[in-house]
Amino acid sequence: MSLAPLPPSPAGGEDDNRTGNDSTPTPPLSHGSLAISSSSSPIPPGPVKLTARSCLYEICAQSHWNRPVFDCCNEEGPTNLRSFTYKASIEMKEESKSKLVVECIGKPQFSKKSAADSAAEGVLWYLVHLGYPKKPNRSKKLR
Repeated sequence: MSLAPLPPSPAGGEDDNRTGNDSTPTPPLSHGSLAISSSSSPIPPGPVKLTARSCLYEICAQSHWNRPVFDCCNEEGPTNLRSFTYKASIEMKEESKSKLVVECIGKPQFSKKSAADSAAEGVLWYLVHLGYPKKPNRSKKLR
């Protein structure tokens, strides 16, 4: 069994670490040089990704509307592979006392949370096209 020779170092010569003749030892890695996710890490934590439902709740709260209502309008399939279809509806009250009800039915999903998010995405699409903010003004941070 033959071993292939190691490639030369970037300086073009042999690396002294391989022969053991190194006059300056390589310092060990310290915790400060590693990417550790802790409170002492120099990398600031980013904002948490908001779900469509939480964005919809925030927009309704900022606009002083009633909370959105999520109803399961269809369940189908066997118990081990059930799909859910949700309907999201909000009642928009403007200063002129007019009311506008927005209802959207989401795509069938295999979890109730995903189905509710799918319906909320439809309402958010409509609100964005009406000029309402896509995301709330305040951002949530990791704890």
